[in-house]
Amino acid sequence: MKRHLNALFISVSIVTFASVVSAQTAATPESRVRSFYSWYLHELNTEHDPIANKKGLARHLTTRYAGAIARALQQEDGIDADPFIDAQDFDPLWEKNLTVSKAAITGAKATATVTLKGGPNFGTKRLKIGLRKEGGVWKIDSVNDRLRP
Repeated sequence: MKRHLNALFISVSIVTFASVVSAQTAATPESRVRSFYSWYLHELNTEHDPIANKKGLARHLTTRYAGAIARALQQEDGIDADPFIDAQDFDPLWEKNLTVSKAAITGAKATATVTLKGGPNFGTKRLKIGLRKEGGVWKIDSVNDRLRP
């Protein structure tokens, strides 16, 4: 019985430690940006519309930035480029070739640069990402200073 309790304690400790490490990793601006772009570009590559996925966007965007995008989409002219890649089209290679710079953090705001490396038709694209802490969590608040709330 004692051996089973020890094994249980060790298992619970490992799971708890892994959860804490995972939460700490997700707590950085860089990990938020990487998580978002990995998800977003994968959605584009699998022919899903990530902008229509409100829950997916809400996980990664500030409430005010998500609202600014929703308002822009409702306007007669809409949005002339994808607000997250700042382009009208995308390179499928971006999903596997994205890097995120170390974020510059000032209080509850941060900026980072996403670099998307593509093939000869698209080349390399750099995006300036603004982040803001919302509810204690880093979330994306702007891309290339477009559609600022």
